[in-house]
Amino acid sequence: MAKKNGKKEALSVSRLINEVLVAQLSIPFKQIVNDSTFLEYTGSQRPDLLISEFEYDGTNDKQYIENLVAYAEVKDNCVVGDKDWEDAIEQGIKKASALKLPYFIVTNCKTTIFYNANNLKEISLNGNPIREFQTIDIFRLIKNKLSKESDLTNICTNVDSISTISEAVFNKKLWELANTYRTINFKDNVQKIDFTIGFIALEYFEEKEIIDGKKDATKIYWSECRDENDSKLVANIGAYISNLELETSFKEFKNLMDVVRNLISGIDGDKPLINKENVKEIYEIIDSMKPLHGTGFDLFGAVYEMFASSKEKKDFGEYFTRRHYTHIFSKLLLIDEQYFNKDRKFNILDPACGTGGFLTESFKVLKNNYEKSGTYTEETKKFLATECFYGIDVRAENISRTRLNMFLVGDGHTNMFDDNSLRPEKENGIKTLNNKYQYVITNPPYGNGGIKANTDSITSSRNEIAFLCKIMDLLNIGGKSCTIIPDGVLENPSYKEFRKEFLQKCNINAIISLPKFAFAPYTKEKTYALFFTKRSDTLSKIQKDPIWMYIIDNDGLANSDKRFPTKLRNHRNGWKHDEISGWVNTEGEEKPGILEARWLKFDDKDTNGTEWVDEKGIPHKLRKGGNIDIDTILKDKYYTMLPEYYLRPYEPEYITVEELEEKVKMINEMFKEV
Repeated sequence: MAKKNGKKEALSVSRLINEVLVAQLSIPFKQIVNDSTFLEYTGSQRPDLLISEFEYDGTNDKQYIENLVAYAEVKDNCVVGDKDWEDAIEQGIKKASALKLPYFIVTNCKTTIFYNANNLKEISLNGNPIREFQTIDIFRLIKNKLSKESDLTNICTNVDSISTISEAVFNKKLWELANTYRTINFKDNVQKIDFTIGFIALEYFEEKEIIDGKKDATKIYWSECRDENDSKLVANIGAYISNLELETSFKEFKNLMDVVRNLISGIDGDKPLINKENVKEIYEIIDSMKPLHGTGFDLFGAVYEMFASSKEKKDFGEYFTRRHYTHIFSKLLLIDEQYFNKDRKFNILDPACGTGGFLTESFKVLKNNYEKSGTYTEETKKFLATECFYGIDVRAENISRTRLNMFLVGDGHTNMFDDNSLRPEKENGIKTLNNKYQYVITNPPYGNGGIKANTDSITSSRNEIAFLCKIMDLLNIGGKSCTIIPDGVLENPSYKEFRKEFLQKCNINAIISLPKFAFAPYTKEKTYALFFTKRSDTLSKIQKDPIWMYIIDNDGLANSDKRFPTKLRNHRNGWKHDEISGWVNTEGEEKPGILEARWLKFDDKDTNGTEWVDEKGIPHKLRKGGNIDIDTILKDKYYTMLPEYYLRPYEPEYITVEELEEKVKMINEMFKEV
């Protein structure tokens, strides 16, 4: 049985467990054991930190140890490579062998390194050295791959796991920044967000220059800003910013860089808001985020989620789509693009791109597909960087954010312009919107607008109708779209003729119902993902193929304004309350999410529904998906297309005349009493 050490636990280790492993990486607290002796396995030597598939109750040593996924030696107040660090490595070799783990971790609670226990080489994920703790899924994945190939040092993961890795680590760094920001009196959260984005941008510009082979040894860059005693750090950052604004294409982000310079240097001789000590802390935290290029997530969205208030998030909602939706919908729309074919190039447009969530996810999906198929070449990189992606947004500041986000996932930021997609006025916008596209993916604005929709079937200036008409015009014949729409498009009786026109010009492939709180607190509008293929520019016969409809009840977050992760898992480690995310099973195998696995083929009509649980763990059984015949839709008086209308029809409760009379009598008696 394990024996608990009586000495006082170091504060840094306690914070590592509670604030990083549990709070940031969602590892259940009871699955983590700190500084305990497992006599049967490691004798009197105590592994500093253990993480297992099972909770530890003080008696189940065998079950806990045989299902370990991670083991770490924790050395406070040491640095990488010193005597204490080397001693930790020696301890790791012995204990990893006794615990039968193919790898171990050494950390000083600031820097963390994963070592292959067989060859003592550092382990990388997708070519990047690991410098932070990971999610339990990634621990499981590393263990599985090293168990099969003992000398492996680079763990390659699919696109879903890349996102998990990047975002979890990045959020941990944002948590570190938040601690430093507590002593800084920012004017508001917008200033805090712009400062964070701007400071991060300074770091990744140097990465871009190195990757492009353009770094100039005669000029100052991010890594040269720190001098021996850090006394010139602020001045060096200012000089670096001046160089970027004057001599590089990065001057398009001048507004963000000015926020950084003004806050650390002051304006017109005024005292700077952020002192030198805090600038040093912020610089070191952001420096430890490297590499940022190609990490694969929405940078601006992650920062906004961390620092924005509820009101700001609500105001921001008109141009922000949560990453787990942008990812899965990009993956499904581009499901046929598994190989790069230089003779069949295509393009992707988001005509209301906001901060670029759909475009960044589409880039990431294509890059992952091409890498898996062995077709990711220099020509492929050029195609993705300059030919494939196009974005338009009415807000110029959003285009700047989109370009930043696109660079972070790889590149592809060339063709991003600010303009009104419904009525373009600028040269680049007009040129982009006069082109035709193979794919259009977007979450356009909803509500009353000032531009009439280009359709003869109805008269409407609603933005969602105008954008759908514009998307149909932008698509090639055979081109495909995923568009997020509000419920009125599918059920409003006054849109009946427009729905008929849509069926005459397009094939609707799928309609996916999103939970009511999908975009809360940004908006609570009931929304749907509409997948369709353009057939004709003119009216033709209504499509013959059935429409696949599906209802997402669970997206991994609580169905409320708070939207906290629910973390519910089944016995194989699959998600119980998440139909969107991929996962890693208990054998360390990567699995697709439920929606992806069911895509276009799932039908639970014959079983009278599917069992699932809500965020509280309460079981339900209702229909979730299936093919709806076009004849069934056309028989409906208004051509209604709501998935709920066909999959979960409302059953009215009928009462007799006598029961009605009794209820009326009761109501009358109530009024008499008043």
